[in-house]
Amino acid sequence: MHFIFDIDGTICFNGSSISPAIQRALAELERQGHQIGFASARPYRDILHLLDPSFHDGLFVGSNGAMTYHRGELTAISLLADDTLQQLFALAEQHAASYLVDLAWHYHYQGEPDHPFMALVDPQRRARHVPRGEIHQPVKLLVTECADGDGLKQALSSRDDIHIHHHSDQQIVDITAAGVSKMSALRRHGIEAEQLVCFGNDSNDLSMFAAARHSVLIGGHPQLLRHATEQLERGEDIETRLIGAMRRLGERYAVQ
Repeated sequence: MHFIFDIDGTICFNGSSISPAIQRALAELERQGHQIGFASARPYRDILHLLDPSFHDGLFVGSNGAMTYHRGELTAISLLADDTLQQLFALAEQHAASYLVDLAWHYHYQGEPDHPFMALVDPQRRARHVPRGEIHQPVKLLVTECADGDGLKQALSSRDDIHIHHHSDQQIVDITAAGVSKMSALRRHGIEAEQLVCFGNDSNDLSMFAAARHSVLIGGHPQLLRHATEQLERGEDIETRLIGAMRRLGERYAVQ
């Protein structure tokens, strides 16, 4: 089976680390014969440092499905069209929005340099903040703050060339090319629904939850709750219960 994990709010609870106990449970799944992977709103650049290097040859679906990284190589990428990106820039300026553009590796940011979200971006300083005129291979535009959020939302809602990914815990909106989702990226990689056990917590996990053979919801997101096979409510012992679910499902779906 393929065990696919969202990152923030699912196996990473502080924004900056994944506990050794959870990483040991991931390694145990591999020893049982399962394939593990990670699917996040973050680009793969900002996931790698959270995990022991022994996991770095695995599958990383980044930017909500816009990029796939496997065995040390970027294997698939879904780009925002240049004219689409220029129109998004114009809308951001019109509605007084700050934004981050994820590229294949580097990024472009327009906003206050001390915005709290920027602490999560390239914390190891391995990428480059490129000027707008040097943007190449844009995969996602993330709105970090907006003075006219309702106006921007309305302007974006009628477009058919983009996919909007909302985040329930933050005033953040991700924009990718139309058709991009975590599940579409997994399918492009050859993973079918019957092979998938997924763990997630937010609306950007909906495509996986709607398809997976078994889905585990961390928390109580109402969209995911309708599709979840099981739910782990948040609490002080969430890590212990998460590891318990990983072990239980690892044994249930172990290769015979």
